[in-house]
Amino acid sequence: MKIYLITSNPIISDAMKDELAKIGDLVVINAQKMTANEVISKAGDAEILIAGSSGIEKISREMLQGMKKLKMIATLTVGVAWLDIEATKEFGVTICNVKGANAESVAEHAWGMILSLAKRITEFDRDTRNKGAFKFADYVGKEVYGKTLGIIGLGDIGTKIARIAKGFDMRIMGFNKSGKSVDGIEVVDLETLLKESDIIVTSVPLTNETTNMISDKEIALMKDGVILVNPAMEPITNKEAVVKAVDSGKIFGFGIETEIMKPVPQDSPYLTNSRILVTPHNAFNTEDANIKTYDLAISNVKAFISGKPQNVVI
Repeated sequence: MKIYLITSNPIISDAMKDELAKIGDLVVINAQKMTANEVISKAGDAEILIAGSSGIEKISREMLQGMKKLKMIATLTVGVAWLDIEATKEFGVTICNVKGANAESVAEHAWGMILSLAKRITEFDRDTRNKGAFKFADYVGKEVYGKTLGIIGLGDIGTKIARIAKGFDMRIMGFNKSGKSVDGIEVVDLETLLKESDIIVTSVPLTNETTNMISDKEIALMKDGVILVNPAMEPITNKEAVVKAVDSGKIFGFGIETEIMKPVPQDSPYLTNSRILVTPHNAFNTEDANIKTYDLAISNVKAFISGKPQNVVI
């Protein structure tokens, strides 16, 4: 059994390598955004591929066509927008993700952004370092205690964001596609959430349906001075619409996770307003979540080989 692990800066312990070595021949490749041809050239004989989106640009039809022996892909991600799902179905390749492994880390990151934007912590810190700022009157913030939090997407991450919000005695509203009730959360339609929330967090996977889910129309429904945080995938919030709303003051502060392992251009509109907080896809990245991610990916491989696959995406 030929097993390849391809990701940027793989955080895999010797003990984890030993576990995989018991299953088959393991090859670890530390790479950034490999193309289809590069993957085929270096791992074309893979039967099992453990991969992160930082290591492979896209798991595409072209790549799958060149990997004739491939049976299973264990992603190091929860989201699978970087895979051609239809092609994996056609080629009979099983996809298993690490659902839940980094949910706590992403939820905490979302709250880090909320508090930093509300209290203008990062903004004041940057201006102190770069401009010598010191006048507190220029950095009036907002309290979050007792305010209304709206969470778009009530999966593993969304429910953890809600749990943290309870410590601030907030009214917690949530929107999910199914409309199912969730303990401790007031499930409402999207329009109600947008109109009544003081703070809004997006926590949905990236799909055709969720691309540009928050744009001009949705922002117009929001309260003046709303805080908006997108710790999920960048295209869920429309860049131009959000930047315009921050510039006008409609949005008090915006936190965004940009694409993994891609530099933010210095002329990006995200960098033109100090009320925008940017992290290039780092919400998942903690020591704790990394261990859980690799443990779960290895567990997924073992389960697949035993004939009882788990966390199957397709």
